[in-house]
Amino acid sequence: MDDRTNGTSVDAREVHDFWPRLLVSPILGALVVNLSGLIDHAQHSTAGLIGSYVWFATVAFLIWEGNRRLYFRLPRREDWLLRPWRRLGVLLALISLFTIPFATATLWGWRVATGDTGTRQYALPTALFAIVAFVVAITHVYETVFLLRDWESDRLRSARIEHARLQTELESLGREVDPHFLFNNLNALAHLIEHRSEAAPRFIRTLSASYQYVLDCRGRTLVSLAEELEALERHRALAEIRYAGDVRLDVQAPSAVDCLLLPPVSLSEIFQNALKHNSVASDHPLHIHVRVENETLVVENSLRPGPTEAGSTRIGLTNLRERFRLATNRVMVWGVENDRFVVHGHERTTVKPFEYRIRWPRDDEIAIPW
Repeated sequence: MDDRTNGTSVDAREVHDFWPRLLVSPILGALVVNLSGLIDHAQHSTAGLIGSYVWFATVAFLIWEGNRRLYFRLPRREDWLLRPWRRLGVLLALISLFTIPFATATLWGWRVATGDTGTRQYALPTALFAIVAFVVAITHVYETVFLLRDWESDRLRSARIEHARLQTELESLGREVDPHFLFNNLNALAHLIEHRSEAAPRFIRTLSASYQYVLDCRGRTLVSLAEELEALERHRALAEIRYAGDVRLDVQAPSAVDCLLLPPVSLSEIFQNALKHNSVASDHPLHIHVRVENETLVVENSLRPGPTEAGSTRIGLTNLRERFRLATNRVMVWGVENDRFVVHGHERTTVKPFEYRIRWPRDDEIAIPW
């Protein structure tokens, strides 16, 4: 059971340190008695020495095991960050209540049983001090390992939460594309019907195919440039019916259009935005150019401002900019350059062309061209 979820303790069975404890305990036991002078080798036979060292190893293992079990019952380890002195006091109290009494009893019992008074006058107190020092050091190792583990868990959890939030926001923005797209084209269809145009049936079929693409893109964060260009061609056909050929589209696409990705319905949104905010007439046709330039997707149109459509939802380019940011972690910018309205798929940067990366939880990598 994870102590970070219930806020109390960690299950000792989740910590697989039995073999390290079994191997290190004899070494610690031998170090304590030899550094402190607790054992006088001259007073023991070979069998007596072996038995004594087995006893010291057992005592070391039991002290480690006892402190380990008590440690895992302690409250959350954030106390080191929030209340460090309180945490230190709790650890020292546990050492005082368990380690010192247990070590004193077992080492004194060995001394009485063997009659060995050691090689130094204060051998027993020195041994107790060494034991406490080792316990503090080992406890510090546990604390460090768990703090690092908990910090990493928090980092991954935060990344997952942020990813989920961005995904939800992206899906919400994607759903807003549908009414915006439908609003613009139903107005166009209404215009054709009002004028009893013979092009209305063809317009409906093309509009249906365009809207089918929107539905097919639901749930997809990115689509290929090839798919977007096909959808853009349908929008050009719709505009040709509505404006009698007064909308001119020029596309200069690279050969690897299947390898370049962007949010779905991006080009359609930009195309519709150009129609909505510019006047179109036979003597002043609207020219729209699409190209890839310097690792940047560029869409530009001749600037002939016209009256904004009544009832506009006003979510076009702002919506698209947010979808670009969430899906590719890049920025879409637009503005007027040399009397032309220009939209750039992302800012010009020194990043490797056509390859940006977003790192998600658990180090999964998604290659994002653009």
